[in-house]
Amino acid sequence: MASPASHLKYQWIGLISSTAASIWILVKIIPELTQPGAVWVIAASVICAFYCSDLLSGIVHWIFDRYGTEDFPVLGPSIIKSFRDHHKDPQGICGHNFIVTNGDTCIASLPLLACGLILNPADQLFWVSLFLFTSIGGFLTNQFHSWAHEDSPPKIAILLQKTGLILSPEHHAKHHSGEYDSNYCITNGRMNALLESTRILQRIEEVVPPTVKKNSLSSK
Repeated sequence: MASPASHLKYQWIGLISSTAASIWILVKIIPELTQPGAVWVIAASVICAFYCSDLLSGIVHWIFDRYGTEDFPVLGPSIIKSFRDHHKDPQGICGHNFIVTNGDTCIASLPLLACGLILNPADQLFWVSLFLFTSIGGFLTNQFHSWAHEDSPPKIAILLQKTGLILSPEHHAKHHSGEYDSNYCITNGRMNALLESTRILQRIEEVVPPTVKKNSLSSK
């Protein structure tokens, strides 16, 4: 099992690497802004990233809530356990510092950033921008999630919550009611309506039974 200190090291590496990769991609994109229609292409990618990052947050959240165990190699003690503990102590996340809150999501964003680095924005501006902005939304997801649990979040967070740009406490409360089997998306929550109306995750569970019983996720 990885110790907290060793995992913190990886979180720092993830934060530094994701920040460096994001800056690198931005440097690649900036020269393309002079091309006709480039601004509109990037604007379209930002809108798509808004929804893509939320959808990805929901899928990841669902997987770690419903599958795997706390002793699963690497992911168990460092990530799966934190998801399960969060249901027992929802406001515990509010006591974490910036790196602990966002370190794991920074690590998770690295594959998307790698795709953005590989592609050439001169030919694939939309996709490069989409990977960049989706990853940014991804590694800020847990910060938005934390603010949704705080009694007194920053004023800018409250404004963003009210405009629906990030996850609101009212929306996220739906996940923490009942058996934690719905409303998994935690970046802005916009994709929950699609997942709940189609019941796609529940249909997958019928084919691939979860390893975690619903009532075992409930807070005690």
